[in-house]
Amino acid sequence: MLLPYARLTDPASYVLPQIVRTPRLLLRSATADDAAAVAQARGESYAELLPWFHQVMGKPDQEHDAQWQSERLTQAAKAAQRRERLPYLAWASGTCIGAVDLIPVWRRGQFRLSYWVRSSASGQGYGAEAVNAMIRTAFKVLDARFVTTGHAAPNTASARLAQKLGFRQIAQQPLGCELPDGLLVDGIAYAIEDIAVLPPLNVSWG
Repeated sequence: MLLPYARLTDPASYVLPQIVRTPRLLLRSATADDAAAVAQARGESYAELLPWFHQVMGKPDQEHDAQWQSERLTQAAKAAQRRERLPYLAWASGTCIGAVDLIPVWRRGQFRLSYWVRSSASGQGYGAEAVNAMIRTAFKVLDARFVTTGHAAPNTASARLAQKLGFRQIAQQPLGCELPDGLLVDGIAYAIEDIAVLPPLNVSWG
């Protein structure tokens, strides 16, 4: 099999979809105008998100604060303009239920996924639907060669989602993740190289 070469395409030449639709969800590019909705979702979910995102989360009062979230969302929008990170918020019936970010390595055609689902929306399949949609976006719209994701070994919910979507485990890094109390645990990495492994899902872009 011939090995691929790095791509020389300017990332700015890719037209980023502003909206990704599924049967139950609308995913759209995050903006500062979403700050109040994000503050509500993140504030509600602080205890559940902290074990896995503690290194990038604020304090409880910050995550609850719309102004603080507005500043973070402004930075996220600027990162998207630079094509460094592509943040999408997921909405169901007008309520923000989580987010999915695509972190690209454009020259390789590689995208890493990061996602979260608010506590009151968990267990309803929203996470799998949102991640499925954004994997399809990476391949069909952004010309991905493969998409990766990962989690700390104790994060069984993320492990179930990866298995449900057909991700293939590609690595287990000993002591690769640190929990809030300093405990070191293994990190698990996955990849998808073909959307054919995904469960069927109707997705449209706008």
